[in-house]
Amino acid sequence: MKKILALLAFLLVCFQLQAQNTVGTILNTTDSDAGYTLFTPFTNAAPNYTYLINNCGEVVHSWTTSYTGQGSDRLMEDGTLYRGAYNDQSGLSYNGNNGRLEHLDWDGSIIWEYDYSGSGFGFHHDFEVLPNGNILLLVVERKTMAEALAAGRDPASLLQDDLYTEKVIEVTPQGSNGGTIVWEWDFFDHLVQDFDNTKANFGVIADHPEKLNINYFAYGNFGETNNADWIHTNSIDYNETLDQIVISARGTSEFYIIDHSTTTAEAATGNGGTSGKGGDFLYRWGNPAAYDKGSEADQKLFGQHAVHWIPDGQPNAGKLLTFNNGFTRNFSTVDLVEQPTPDSDGVYPFGNTFGPSEPTTLYVDPVDPTNFFSAFVSSAYYTPEGNIIIQSGTQNRIFEVNEAGQTVWEYINPISISNGISEQGGSPPGPNDRRTFRARRYAIDHPAFDGRDLTPGAPIELNPVLENCELLDIADFSIISQVSIGPNPARNQVQIYNSEEEVSFTVFDLSGKIVVKGKGKTIDISGISKGLYIVKTGQGHSTVTHQLVKY
Repeated sequence: MKKILALLAFLLVCFQLQAQNTVGTILNTTDSDAGYTLFTPFTNAAPNYTYLINNCGEVVHSWTTSYTGQGSDRLMEDGTLYRGAYNDQSGLSYNGNNGRLEHLDWDGSIIWEYDYSGSGFGFHHDFEVLPNGNILLLVVERKTMAEALAAGRDPASLLQDDLYTEKVIEVTPQGSNGGTIVWEWDFFDHLVQDFDNTKANFGVIADHPEKLNINYFAYGNFGETNNADWIHTNSIDYNETLDQIVISARGTSEFYIIDHSTTTAEAATGNGGTSGKGGDFLYRWGNPAAYDKGSEADQKLFGQHAVHWIPDGQPNAGKLLTFNNGFTRNFSTVDLVEQPTPDSDGVYPFGNTFGPSEPTTLYVDPVDPTNFFSAFVSSAYYTPEGNIIIQSGTQNRIFEVNEAGQTVWEYINPISISNGISEQGGSPPGPNDRRTFRARRYAIDHPAFDGRDLTPGAPIELNPVLENCELLDIADFSIISQVSIGPNPARNQVQIYNSEEEVSFTVFDLSGKIVVKGKGKTIDISGISKGLYIVKTGQGHSTVTHQLVKY
């Protein structure tokens, strides 16, 4: 009975914790999207876990290995987990180095492990699993001062004796711990400079938006003694329909789209592939000053993270979503970029600059923009039902907003970097002692969960106050439509009342599996077995949940 009540509490998604909660779930309303949230806290403690929590903050599953998780995690439909981890052997002055990628089964056993770092190079930050099972990795690599100068770098801007390039490699997994690199792309093959006409890559910057100015670095992003890390990529995503890759670069406050259909040889040139552009940029956005097509006033991105194409089936599908950190601007936003439509070869139109002229801001703090600011790390993704889950990494705060920008769920990670796990009711970790990199929400009917035991366990925080997770009366939420269902119990059909419009409905069994789904004012339950079910009805982002007995 205890298990059933816990599952009902989760599936109803209508909890709200009282004000004394200081860590873990501190807000959970009926407008929140039912699902499980995946994240890895940064911590020096061992073991270090990747968690899957329900909306009440209870852990339903976790993974750990002998390596510290970095926070770039992807749950696959088969229930396996790809997990970036720290095993950096590069020796480079670079934040975000991983060095290791792990593929774990549901029970935490290693299916495949791949270490990719060595003196002067290493896998870092992010990866992407391709439909064919290959993996795209972001890689940083040291270039010597001689190589940098030969490429046209101004020696006055070299504060160290080296410079880092950024690469993308595609790896085919081999065995349990090996891999073959089958494709490669390198920023250093696509440079332009107007500093020295006796060196390589000389040209007019504004005439070559398809190339990266080797002498540009944005807004004082680096200290006076460290600018070798001038590009600093932090996310990668793949578009299967276009066969294109998007790469986010914090150091230039831009993201870049490149053609993946090339060979490695073509990727090092400006010719070949479906686009005919080789490995040159097909599209770039965020900072026209980086290619001499604007000034500092024209900059739209500020150290952004988690740039990705929005998947089909979600709002604004096919557009690009990013967490715009706002570094130097001192406030963060979640921004949507509606990139121009490429032609049949995947080439994007170019005017004076790459459009659009402005992003669409989907979230900014409604009271004071500076209330919401995470200078680095962080992410934003749509939830399965169309809310946005935002991970404000330096605050260690994960929260969910609806279409109106209202916060409908909020969670404070209780794990600090150096001081262990916080106790419920105590002070949460301070801003310099707590951090997460990404957070994603997965639907309760996601294929990864088929047949899995998701019985809620204890929350992460010490001395949790679970009785604060109280069911709320629907009347407490004026934004929720006051629909009802009947008869209840019912045998064959259930009617939806108190709504002039058709209502979407989803019927779940107690394992979280969807058994009926549709839209209208009548729910046909004749084909399901006798028992207790959860019915979720909704209009837009407003939802009501009900218990239903089928007899």
